[in-house]
This record gives sequence, C-alpha cells and structure tokens, in this order.
Amino acid sequence: MRLDLPAPLTVAVASGLAMLPFVAYPAIDEAVAGLFFDGKGWMGGPASEMLRFALWRFSALVLFVALVLWLVALFRKRPACNGSARAWGLIVLTYALGPGLMADTLLKRFWGRARPADVADFGGASHFTPPWLPTDQCLSNCSFVSGEVSGATATAIALIVILGLWRDRLSPLAYRAIAAFALALPLVSALQRMSSGRHFLSDAIFAALFTLLIASLLRVVLFGRKNPVT
Repeated sequence: MRLDLPAPLTVAVASGLAMLPFVAYPAIDEAVAGLFFDGKGWMGGPASEMLRFALWRFSALVLFVALVLWLVALFRKRPACNGSARAWGLIVLTYALGPGLMADTLLKRFWGRARPADVADFGGASHFTPPWLPTDQCLSNCSFVSGEVSGATATAIALIVILGLWRDRLSPLAYRAIAAFALALPLVSALQRMSSGRHFLSDAIFAALFTLLIASLLRVVLFGRKNPVT
C-alpha cells in the first residue's frame, strides 16, 4: 500500500458528484443529523469534547513541527528530516489555505448556513438551508464547512506526505498503522462534530474534499504532475 495525493481534476470531479445527492435530496442532511438527536439533546458529551480538543492539539503539533522543519530546510538549503523545503511547505500551506483561509476565513464567515443545533427541527430558531445555497441564517462562525474536519483532513494529508518521505525507514506494519490512523482522522472528526450538533454531513464531506483539492493543487504547483514529494 502506497498513499499519495490524487490529481486535482479527480478531486474536483468527486466534489461535484458528491454535491449531487444534496441538491436532489437536501433532507439527507437533516435525516443524518436526526440520528444524533433524541429530541432533548445531542449525543456528544464531555468525552466528545475531549476528543475534539485532542484532535485540535494533535493537528497543531503536526503543523508546528512542519513549520519548524520548513524553516530549517529553507535556512540550510537542504532537506530536514528527509524532507525538502517544498515538502514541508506543502504541509504548512495546506493548513494555511485549507482550514485557515478556505474554511474559517471565507466559507464559515460568509456562507451563512446555520448549524444543526440552531435550526428549527432541532430546537433552534433558524431555517435549514442546503449546502450549495449561500444564505443569511448565521452571521459568523457558521456551519458550512467544518473547520475541525478541514483541519483533520490537513493533518491526514500531512501524515501521508510524511509517510512518503519516511517510507524506507518504516516497517510495513508501522507504515500501515500510521496510514490507517491518517485516513481515520477526518472520519473521527466528522462523527464528533455531527454527534455534537455542530455540523451537518455535507459540512464534513466538503470540508474534507475542498481541503484535499487545495493540497492536490499545491502538489502540482510545487512538484509538477509526476514528480514525487521529496
């Protein structure tokens, strides 16, 4: 098993196809959210919030290490921990442009989608709106897309890049274990956010896809279409 980032066109097509069910049946989001709501409250509790903060701290740690190694590689003009400045830069820029710019600065600020816990069907006062429609049901820090899932996806991408850099130094078992952990991060984050009533299914799906699209575009810009991330 060897993980790599997909081509940007592949991710763009997948994003378009993923949106079709939500266009045809917008109620999918409410139906899935209802699985985590019992009429009185949401499934997520203190343990769920502890998991959320653990994921955030791990993401922050990975970003910090990548940033330090990026600066070291730039300053020394040679690889740091087996990774070139471009490789560590890919990770840092994915965090900056994915969770930082795309999710928190642009979409969550201007899309206006209310969170599940704030819509009328789940005890709130706002109207439910589909993911593809900008609206005015939320003024700031809104539901579309999930910043946490975007961050978890950026962390998964970082681990995939690091696995590529350190593949020859890891045992097959260690490689598979880290790969499985990386792929599980966005899923675990998505389940945590949905079970807490903070995000719809589509918020999580498109947070992951849009972050992956940004990373795949950065890979092409920094390394070309066929060159390995080194």
